[in-house]
Amino acid sequence: MKSNEIKSKIIDFIPTIVAVFIALIIGGIIMISKGVNPFVAYFDMVKAAFYQSSPRSPFFSGLAKTLFIATPLIFSALAAMVAFHAGLFNIGMQGQMVAGGLTAAFWAIVFKNQVLGNVVIVIIVAMFAGFVWAGIAGFLKSKFGVNEVISTIMLNYIIVEIQNFLINGPLKDPLSQSPQTAKVVKGARLPLLFAKVTKQNLNFGFILAILLIIALFCFFKYFKKGYEIKAVGQSETVAENAGINPKSIMFLAMGIAGACAGLGGAAPGYSTGHHGERVLGGASQYAYTELIMGDYGFTGLAVALLGKNNPFGILVAGIFYAALEVGGQMLQQRYQVDKEIVYIIQALIIIFVASENLFKFFIKKRKSN
Repeated sequence: MKSNEIKSKIIDFIPTIVAVFIALIIGGIIMISKGVNPFVAYFDMVKAAFYQSSPRSPFFSGLAKTLFIATPLIFSALAAMVAFHAGLFNIGMQGQMVAGGLTAAFWAIVFKNQVLGNVVIVIIVAMFAGFVWAGIAGFLKSKFGVNEVISTIMLNYIIVEIQNFLINGPLKDPLSQSPQTAKVVKGARLPLLFAKVTKQNLNFGFILAILLIIALFCFFKYFKKGYEIKAVGQSETVAENAGINPKSIMFLAMGIAGACAGLGGAAPGYSTGHHGERVLGGASQYAYTELIMGDYGFTGLAVALLGKNNPFGILVAGIFYAALEVGGQMLQQRYQVDKEIVYIIQALIIIFVASENLFKFFIKKRKSN
C-alpha cells in the first residue's frame, strides 16, 4: 500500500519535472542567442546558488543566501497550500504577511520587557494577527458565501493602506527619514545561522519554516481536523454527509493559512536589493519598512503550485525558486545577460504547472458543487 502511495506521489511530480526541463531548455536557447554557453551558465548558476555566491565570497555563502531568500517563499506557499486543501483559493498571503510583520514590529517595540517582548511571544502574536486577518475572508466565505478570491484581494489593499498610515504616522521611527518603525528590542530578534562563516543573513526563520513543514505534514496526515479540511476540499457535500461542518472548516483553514503567512511576515521579509531587512531576523534593520514584504505573498502561490501543494514539495520548490534568483544575479554580473531570462524561466515553469493544477482545482470544485 505504501509503495503504491509513494509511486503515485512520484508520478504526480513528473509533469512538474518536465515543465522545469522545458523551461530550462527555452532559457538555454535564449542564452545561445545572447552568445552564452547555456551549459556553462547553468553550472555557474548552480555553483552560485549552492556554494559561492561570487568568486570572492566565503564557502557556502551561496547556499546560505539561497535558503535566506527561500524562507519567506516557503511560509507563503504553505499558507496557499492549507487553503488549497480546503478547496479555497487564497490570494491574500501578501496581506496576511503584512499583518503578521506589522503586528510583530508593533508588539516588539511597545513591550520591551523580557516576558512580553521575547521572540516566542512576538511570533505567537504575529501568527494570531495573520489568523485574524485571513479569518475575515474565511468568515465572509462561510457566513455569506463571499468568494475568497475577491475578499482576500480587497483585504490586501486594506492592510497596505493601514501599513502606510502606521509607518508614516504612529509607528514611524522619529530618527529615520524613511517610512519605517523603530528597531525591535533585542529579545525579540531571531538569531543568525552560521553568519560568521557565510557572511550572509540566514536566520532562525529557516528552521521555523522546516518545523512548520513537519507540523503541517503531521496535521494533515494524523489529525482529525486535517482530515476534515481535506475532506471539505474534495467535496463539501460528501463531507457534510459525513457529519463535517464545511463552514467552520473553511474558516479554520483560512485562519491556519493566515497564521502561516503571519509567521512568514514576522520572521523573514524582503530580500532582493534589501539583504539586511528583516523584522525579527536580519543583520541591520530589525524594523518594519515600507517594502519589507516585496512580492513574496504572491510568489508563494507559484511555489505552492510548483510544489504540488505538498509540504516537502514546497520546501524543494521554494529552494529551487530562490536558487534561480541567486543564480540570476550571478548571470547578470558575470555574463552581462539580462536577469529577465530567469524571470522567463520562472514564468514558463509556473504556466506549465499552473495550467495543469488550476484545471484540476476548478474541475474538482465544480464537481463538489
